[in-house]
Amino acid sequence: MNRRTFLRSSTALSAAPLAASAAAPIRPVNRTTTAIGAYYLNAHMYTYVPRHIRADMEWMADIGTQYVCVGVLEQDLFAAYENHSLIAAEASRVGMKVIAVPSRWGGLTAGAPKVPSLFSMLNPQTLIVNKQGRTAIMPKVSGGISSVHHPDTLKFFCDTLAELYRQHPHLAGFIIDEPKCFIIDKSKAAVAALGEDAPITAHYGAARDFWSKVCAFAKQRWPDKLTFLFQQAHNGADELAAGAGVQHLDYYGADGRPWDAATDKTMEGGGEGQESGKGKILLSGKGESFLRAARAVPGRKGFFLLENHNLQAAMIDAMDRHYPAVLALRPDFAAYYYYPRNVQDPDRAMAVIARHVKRFTQG
Repeated sequence: MNRRTFLRSSTALSAAPLAASAAAPIRPVNRTTTAIGAYYLNAHMYTYVPRHIRADMEWMADIGTQYVCVGVLEQDLFAAYENHSLIAAEASRVGMKVIAVPSRWGGLTAGAPKVPSLFSMLNPQTLIVNKQGRTAIMPKVSGGISSVHHPDTLKFFCDTLAELYRQHPHLAGFIIDEPKCFIIDKSKAAVAALGEDAPITAHYGAARDFWSKVCAFAKQRWPDKLTFLFQQAHNGADELAAGAGVQHLDYYGADGRPWDAATDKTMEGGGEGQESGKGKILLSGKGESFLRAARAVPGRKGFFLLENHNLQAAMIDAMDRHYPAVLALRPDFAAYYYYPRNVQDPDRAMAVIARHVKRFTQG
């Protein structure tokens, strides 16, 4: 079954046909205290078909999704305004809000696609330097990463965030997705700030302080807009502690596979590009630890991104078995990927997610 047939006929959808819903749009129904979000990364950025976007939004709303999380590259702010505007309009039509995912900004964040930062390439004086004294290029991330110590980096991030909100004032907030600057930095600015032989925890602390400044700027300018930060569930304890220490966050949490440690162990050896089999999971106590870390800060809430990209067909069964247990942990915000990359049987994977999320939100 192809994707469009699935969108029309899946039992995960309501009985009302999509054509009829254009007149009386579906509205999200969520009877839980867990907000539901859909990661909608790099969708419709160059080829975009309004009826496809409309169908996507209705699919999401039908299962109780309340937020659409849209990836935004730096260059999208001058090359894709209309695309994002249409997504926002269709999301609003069915009662959902949009959250921005700043993607690869300054090489500092994840998101999609994996491309070098325009800012970093145009401002090589900002780039992190490795222990060998060379520019630290990380091709599996996005290329070069701009140093949190360079004043131009903070100014760039805040200025770009301001432009994002200027263009799209109705955005509900933004997500710092897997921040990539928790590494040793030997650039001149870093050495001047920390010294030549600073321990790695000092570098982590500098990254923590950078994101605290970004979020402080956001909260001062737009106090009602949400701030999120999440880290990879299998990161080291010191890095996670630094991320959890970022100030002015509304949500903190993790992304990881929606299954347990025993299941993940059976998937070891899948290769460097495969997230499964590496302990990046949300069960076996890991998800609970992130919720505790989030809720230890008064007023802060916990976030999960239940990763369903890069799935081999056999992994869909594991996701199906464990998805309810992850939702049962009751994160304050739970997100899934909508038709992500590298899934062997994407329609079946989305049907699994639709069934579990809809049962969770609507009983």
